[in-house]
Formats: sequence, structure tokens, C-alpha cells
Amino acid sequence: MANVDVWVYALSSVEGKEQRVTLHLYGGQSLKGAVVELDRSRNTVVLDEYAHGSAATRHESPVHTVLLTAVQAVTIHKEE
Repeated sequence: MANVDVWVYALSSVEGKEQRVTLHLYGGQSLKGAVVELDRSRNTVVLDEYAHGSAATRHESPVHTVLLTAVQAVTIHKEE
């Protein structure tokens, strides 16, 4: 559970912004996107893959809900 607290702390600084992050998951998969929502009660994060596209692209953008317990590492990318 300690890792979940670290991820909540790290991701809360970019929640609701268009800054890109990469979530590295156990098992080798990774997901990139912007943090749309960080649900502290359910320990989940919602990522939007195309957060800084046009409004039309954003509407059709793939969104992923990830359990924070599945996260092995987080990369917060520099703002563009």
C-alpha cells in the first residue's frame, strides 16, 4: 500500500493538466497519457491518451482506468 501513496502523491501534481505521464505496469506494459482523474478512494487513475489534441480528437481519445496497485513506476514528462 505504501507504493499507492507514492503514486497518489506524484500523480496529484499533474491531475487535470495536459502534462504527459507514463505508467509502467507490472508485467512490462506501459501506458502514456494525461491524468484526467485520480480517485483516491478506489486507488485508480484515469489516463487520456490524446489529451492535447483538438477538441474532436479529445472526444474520441482512448481513456484508460488503471489500478494504482498495478503501477511499478511513473514517469512525468517535461511540459512541452
